[in-house]
Amino acid sequence: MSMKKIRTAVIGLGRIGWMYHIPEIISHKEFELVSVCDSLPERLSEAKQLYNANTYSDVDLMLEKESPDLVVVASPTKFHLPHTLAAFRNGCDVFCEKPAMASTDEMYIVMDAMKQYGRKFMVYQPHRASADLQCLKDILHRGLLGRVYMIKRTRCDYARRNDWQAFTEFGGGMLNNYGSHIIDQMLHLANSPLKKVYCATRKIASLGDADDVVKIVFETANQMVLDIDINMASALPVQPWIVFGEYGTASLSEDNRIWNVRYFKPAELETISAKKDLAAKGRSYANGETIKWYSEQFNIADYKPLDYYQQCYRYFVMDEKPLVPCEETMLLMQVLYECKKQAEN
Repeated sequence: MSMKKIRTAVIGLGRIGWMYHIPEIISHKEFELVSVCDSLPERLSEAKQLYNANTYSDVDLMLEKESPDLVVVASPTKFHLPHTLAAFRNGCDVFCEKPAMASTDEMYIVMDAMKQYGRKFMVYQPHRASADLQCLKDILHRGLLGRVYMIKRTRCDYARRNDWQAFTEFGGGMLNNYGSHIIDQMLHLANSPLKKVYCATRKIASLGDADDVVKIVFETANQMVLDIDINMASALPVQPWIVFGEYGTASLSEDNRIWNVRYFKPAELETISAKKDLAAKGRSYANGETIKWYSEQFNIADYKPLDYYQQCYRYFVMDEKPLVPCEETMLLMQVLYECKKQAEN
């Protein structure tokens, strides 16, 4: 049986469309780049010269003329809804950049339109597929940390953003941008409903009006605390991941290369009884216990990130479960909405 190729069109030739999606489409034999759409003639000319793709400045015209199987929506967030609906109306499935939509209301519209037109939709959440997350999931699967009760995730840099991502009118800001990645990672790891959400944002170094400092704390139904710091006004780096479990702790090195894990084995702990005496023995609060600690290192290079476009093929052509189901995208949108609401108060 011959392999079905997905005839693919890309809307938006900015950084993510040009530097990620098109190279991935070209490198996967299951996909065929048939056309691109952008508002800048020089970008269209570049795509024509390098990839011999048909070029358009009008989305509706491209969809009508090319009839692609799949449309990659890599345009700015404010255009995701009209571009997605246009693709659905023309019988195309959609692979969309994050955040999926500008609001939960728009995401509801998309989910209704999927049913109406019988189309498929999936969002690009690359950090869910990253090697560092695959390594962490392996560490947790081994049970070295025991029950995880807190995860701290940090993304820091100093950047005076002056592009469209710095402006709220275009859906910019770090809550939407990096927040969409990190919140998705946290929800994926916790795999539990949220009980409480706290969020505060600031604009410090950005040259626009959108947030560039974000603090989020979640509490899940399974008693896990998820602590997120996104700070694009930090002059010093901060450890990107720290995971706390009842038996130990795992942390990712600042260069994102090594997971360091320190843990004890509960079967080796001494039997110690709690004492409520108000006069501590020997005036010491220490119980005299010596815990035997074990240390392991996990090299990120030993783990491969998931192949996102391979996952796309399995979903869009083979009808397998999507890597990011729409219900999880909706949950992310709802969390982003709650964070924005709290930040405004």
